[in-house]
Amino acid sequence: MRIPEAFFVVINPTVRFLLRSPIHWLWSGSLMLITFTGRRTGKVYTTPVRYLASGDAVWAFTGLETRWWKNLGGGAIVSLRIRGEERRYRTEVVADAPDEIRSALGEFLAHFPQDVPYYEIALGTDGRVSQSDLEKAAARTVWIRAYPQQ
Repeated sequence: MRIPEAFFVVINPTVRFLLRSPIHWLWSGSLMLITFTGRRTGKVYTTPVRYLASGDAVWAFTGLETRWWKNLGGGAIVSLRIRGEERRYRTEVVADAPDEIRSALGEFLAHFPQDVPYYEIALGTDGRVSQSDLEKAAARTVWIRAYPQQ
């Protein structure tokens, strides 16, 4: 089930609060907070996002239309709060490589099938994502990779 966008006005502040609380462990296995500075405004933003740890990297995905990801280009330094710990990371944004995105998004959705509706992808009777839908979704998805800052 997809949560209507209008509800995120209430959901996001609640999730931010919970991920900073002592009971973060209930959600922080798959949700993190990403804190970044706006390129034009200089304002600091924090948004909750689903993540997948992959080796040293942390992956997240968002839609091209969301625009917040544009603040992460050029190796931006961000703070990620994962499992109750906050650390600095350097980001890499992949927005124009649909084949790369398709492969990574497929792996991500295998871990989080509940997110499939957000990408407008159908699941087959075998529980697998439709490859044609995955291809379409990859064309409108941004892959954010974050690496621990050295």
